Amino acid sequence: MAERVGKILIIDDEESIRDGCRQILSREGYHIEDTGNAVRGLKMAIKDVYDIILLDVQMPKMSGLDLLRKLKVESDISTHIIIITGYGSIEMAVEAMKCGVFDFLTKPFSAVELRKAVKNALNACNTESPDRGIPDLVGNSSCMKELKDTIRRVAYTDSTAFITGESGTGKELVARAIQKLGSRRDKSFVPVDCSSLVENLMESELFGHVKGAFSGATESREGRFQIADGGTLFLDEISNISLATQARLLRVIQEQEVPRVGSSKVDKVDVRLIVATNKDLRAQVDSGQFREDLFYRISVVPINIKPLREHRSDIIPIARHYLNIYIKRHKSKVKRFSEEAEKFLMSYNWPGNIREVKNTMERLCVLCENETVNQSDILYFGQYRNTKVPVVDSHSGRMTLVDVEKEHIKRALHHFDFQIGKTAKFLGIDRKTLRTKIRSYNINTDR
Repeated sequence: MAERVGKILIIDDEESIRDGCRQILSREGYHIEDTGNAVRGLKMAIKDVYDIILLDVQMPKMSGLDLLRKLKVESDISTHIIIITGYGSIEMAVEAMKCGVFDFLTKPFSAVELRKAVKNALNACNTESPDRGIPDLVGNSSCMKELKDTIRRVAYTDSTAFITGESGTGKELVARAIQKLGSRRDKSFVPVDCSSLVENLMESELFGHVKGAFSGATESREGRFQIADGGTLFLDEISNISLATQARLLRVIQEQEVPRVGSSKVDKVDVRLIVATNKDLRAQVDSGQFREDLFYRISVVPINIKPLREHRSDIIPIARHYLNIYIKRHKSKVKRFSEEAEKFLMSYNWPGNIREVKNTMERLCVLCENETVNQSDILYFGQYRNTKVPVVDSHSGRMTLVDVEKEHIKRALHHFDFQIGKTAKFLGIDRKTLRTKIRSYNINTDR
C-alpha cells in the first residue's frame, strides 16, 4: 500500500511556532494548514480530514485539552493528535493520554524532533497490522487492560516515557514492552539501574570517558548513551542520580549530544529515553533533591503501574505464569496449586508485588517435592512476613529458625546436585557464606 502524503493541521496561537512548523514540514512534502484560533481550528478539524493535528495546550478562548476532548471524545475523530506544550504537568499529560493523544512535543523543540514525531504518527496511519499482544504482562483486570492500552499508544512515539510504581511492580517489563512494540524494536535496549551506579563514576557510566580522564581510565570507553544510540535507553530508579549529573543529563536530553568525561568534544546520539522510579519525584523536586526542569523534561508521558494488591484478580494468572516458567527451567515435580493454596495467594497482600510472586514461584519449583502445592508449602518456602511456619519437629515438638534455615539449605543443595555456585546464587548469598553455613550446620554434602 502506497503511503499517503500527510495532511497536517497546526493549531497554535503563537505565529512564530506556526510559521516554523509550516516551513519545516512543507519542505518534507506535507500539505500544511494552520490557524491561531482554537475555535476555528475545531471547526476545520471536524469539517475536513487530516492525518495529523499539531495542537498547542495554552490558547485563549479554548484550551488545547478542551479542544482535544471535543475532537477525540465528543466527535471521535481518528486523526493522530500531537500536543505542543511548554512546562506541562503530569495531570495534564494523564488527561491527554486518556483522551487519546498520540504524542507530545515539549517547547522548545528542534526541527529533528518535529519531523520525527510527525513521521511516527504518519507511519502509524499507514500501518495495517493486527493488534499485537504484550505476552510479558499477564492479567486481564481493568488495571492491566488500561496499562497495555497505554503501552500500545506510547510505543509508536519517541516521547520520553516516565514509569512510576512501587518496587517489584514490573517497571522494566513495561519499558521493554514499549520498546518491543515501537519503531526501534530491532535496535538495542540498554537498561541502567541508577541505584547501583557508584557516585564518582556515574557520569562516566552514562556518558563515557576518554583515556586519562581520571585515575584508572586506562582506555577510552563508551557510556550507556553511546551504546544505546539508535535504540532505547532505560534509566531505572532515576531519583538516585546526583544533582550534578542531573544537570548534564538535562543537557543531553535537550541537545541529543553526549559530552564524554575528560573531553571537550561531544557524541551525537539518537536515543529513545524511558525512565522509572518508585519514589515520589514531585516531592523530591519540592525538597530540592531533584531538578524541576529535568522533572518536566522526563515526565512527558507518565505511566503509573498499580500495586498487585489493587488488581487481585491477576494474582493467580501471574502466579501460574511464573510457576510454569520455573517448572520447565528447574525440571520441577510441581504441577498445580491446591484450592486452599490459591485462596491464600489471593488473600496475601504481596508487598513485593510481581517480583515477590516470581521469587516465590521459583522457590516452590526448586524446593517443593509434591505435584500439588498446598498452603503449607507456600508458607514454608515463601518466607512471608507475619506468618508462622507450620512445620514442627516430631521429636522436640518445635522447630527453630536455625532448623528452618538448615532444612532450606539442604533442599537447595540437593536440588542443584550439591553445586556450591548455583546453590549460593539461588539462596542469594555468596559461596563463602554458604560453605560457612554448611560447616556450621554439619550438612553432609556427599552425593
